[in-house]
Amino acid sequence: MTAETFDQQITLSLRRVETLWQQAHESLKLPVQESSGTEDVPNQQQHLLLESLTELSHSLQELQFAAGELRQQNDKLVQSQIALEAERQRYRELFEFAPDGYLVTNPDAIIVEANQAAAHSLNFSPERLVGKSFAVFVATQERRDFYYKLSQLKQGESINNWPVQIQPRGDTSFLASLTVAPVQNPSGQVIGLRWRLQDLTIARYKDSMQSHVHSRFGSIVNRTVIGLGLLDHQGNLIEYNPKLQAMLGCPAEELAPTLMRWMNLDKPGMESAMFRQLIAGERHSYQLEKPFHHPDSPIEWGRLTVALVQETSDEPISVICILEDISQQKRLKAEQQEVIRRQQAIQQQQAVKQQASQPEKTSPVPPPPATPDTSVEQLGQLLNTILSNSSDFFLVCDRTGRYVYVNQAAAQAWGLSQKDCIGKTWHDLKVSTEQMKQLDIQRDIVLTTGQSISDEITLTTVEGVKDYEYTMTRLDNLEGNGGAVVITFKDLSEQKQARVAASEAMAKEAEYRALKSHVDRLASVITQELRHPLNTIFSHAKYLETNPDSDTENNTLYYLQRIQGNAQRINQILNDLLLIKKIEAKQLRLNLTELDLTPLCQELITQLQERTPSKPQISFVGSESCYGVGDERLLRRMLTNLLISAWRYAPEDSPIKLELVCQDEKVVFRIPDFGSGMPESEQNVLFNAFYLDSPVEAVAGSGLGLMLVKYCVDVQGGAIAVESQAEAGSTVTITLPLPQPRQDNP
Repeated sequence: MTAETFDQQITLSLRRVETLWQQAHESLKLPVQESSGTEDVPNQQQHLLLESLTELSHSLQELQFAAGELRQQNDKLVQSQIALEAERQRYRELFEFAPDGYLVTNPDAIIVEANQAAAHSLNFSPERLVGKSFAVFVATQERRDFYYKLSQLKQGESINNWPVQIQPRGDTSFLASLTVAPVQNPSGQVIGLRWRLQDLTIARYKDSMQSHVHSRFGSIVNRTVIGLGLLDHQGNLIEYNPKLQAMLGCPAEELAPTLMRWMNLDKPGMESAMFRQLIAGERHSYQLEKPFHHPDSPIEWGRLTVALVQETSDEPISVICILEDISQQKRLKAEQQEVIRRQQAIQQQQAVKQQASQPEKTSPVPPPPATPDTSVEQLGQLLNTILSNSSDFFLVCDRTGRYVYVNQAAAQAWGLSQKDCIGKTWHDLKVSTEQMKQLDIQRDIVLTTGQSISDEITLTTVEGVKDYEYTMTRLDNLEGNGGAVVITFKDLSEQKQARVAASEAMAKEAEYRALKSHVDRLASVITQELRHPLNTIFSHAKYLETNPDSDTENNTLYYLQRIQGNAQRINQILNDLLLIKKIEAKQLRLNLTELDLTPLCQELITQLQERTPSKPQISFVGSESCYGVGDERLLRRMLTNLLISAWRYAPEDSPIKLELVCQDEKVVFRIPDFGSGMPESEQNVLFNAFYLDSPVEAVAGSGLGLMLVKYCVDVQGGAIAVESQAEAGSTVTITLPLPQPRQDNP
């Protein structure tokens, strides 16, 4: 009978009852002497007849309404079946195109279903494999062990990584790894087996080749004459070869901090900025020549090359550090420069002697009185031809603090000509008093000790206030005495802007990585949560498909109920995820209503207990009534997840309590359990995102752990705490504000 025919029959029956009622009603209105059939019928029975017809009419109307609701539910069930079929088809495709071989057999290892990879490994088509015994593909010498393991599988045991020699049809045998899981019906009887077949020959060959190549490469790296080190994105040393440790001359435990200090990664500066640019992808490498002062190191100068290692999507960022010993090259270069300097000094002395020995042709002009700064001024004129086109500032300052040379870029920065700058001091250039003191003190130190000084300063120029990095070096005359200092200024404005931009980029990158990590963890939890109900739906649907003539109608109803329950579970998980998304995006608005928390808690406990009668009993402890204003939906989700968590840790037959305490303008929920407790390290991360990610079988939406509980508590302005002792159980306490309903004045 179709639903349309059923509706027509109900409508027809309803019309007939209404006709009978009208006829009976009209007959009762006739006088007694004119009604032939009513003289023998008592009035009481006539009224009972009318009432019966009325009740029958109402019943038919209710039946018609119930039929409409049943039709709506049937439409929803059809939609669920369509969605279920789509999911089943998707899992069918995953099964068919999986890289490993998968088989489904009955308990006697007769193949019922095989995917493409399994058929390829056994050298058969998937259709021809159906009905064959999997034992015929096992090598003869291993079949006795195969049948023994098969008997264990029939008892409900699982086998993982079982090595078996497989003999395909018309092909050479190969070693495979079998993983077998039994499929059981509700009574615990094994009704089928699921097999995963993995070819170990190719996997082991690849592993051996990779191991050989890795070993060969490692031996070459260890014997190389240059130092090699691998750094992470923060500059921490991950791996290194022995040559790097020998070149730096420090024990293994001091190698990492020594290298970081030598590379200047532990303090702000040019080198740390270049390293950050390297990590940010703004450059691929950089190279520096650096002195190294360590009593146990055989090197004095090293050429450091730092390059970014091209990472893949699943590998972290890493940096390769290459150290070469250039001490000998530096010594040879210094010796060559010293020889050149001595030759220039000899040539200048010879030129002076030759000029003094020539006869005077004109009336002698008395030379200007020699001053200690004459050679410095001559040197300034010589430097002007070299430094006139440089964008950096070059200044030569004598012992009194006056300039004897200023290049064109520096003079233009202060709005002067080069000649106007000669003889001026820092005060004439309108440098602040503190900066003048700093520069004068550093000038005296350089002239006295001969050691160069590098620092940073902020100067006011015609282009505005800019930051500069400067180096102050002593300038010796031919006698080797310090007569002046050379100051080189380099504009750092663009570099600092680049640093700020790099810092902002790194902050955005860190934010992106944190978001990506959060999304990855969320995707992992969603996958783990959905896998179990989907696998259950797939296995039950597969059982109903392969066993159309089941033993009993109750057995089929059981599987359909399990499928419907797991579909509801998936729906609840998706609802929880939508709620988390709204809370994280701050889009959730509290729906505050007047509540009595005592019956709400009792109703919640009853619903959970009906769903999971096998779980420990939950008892409620609280006052008769607890009124306040709150969000009922958030309270239900919060308490449900807490009770599920208590179920997870409570031993069997151990009672669980839900305690409710109403105080002034707040409410306290306590849920103690008598489990094994948890260490303090777990208590500290208990409410972190996705901490508890193992699902509870019977209740939907529990896999997101206590993260949703923490979100619900925070959005309601409450607090949550955990007290736990080893072997004594744990107690979760939640305190929420509970505003009282407003009393309207009459």
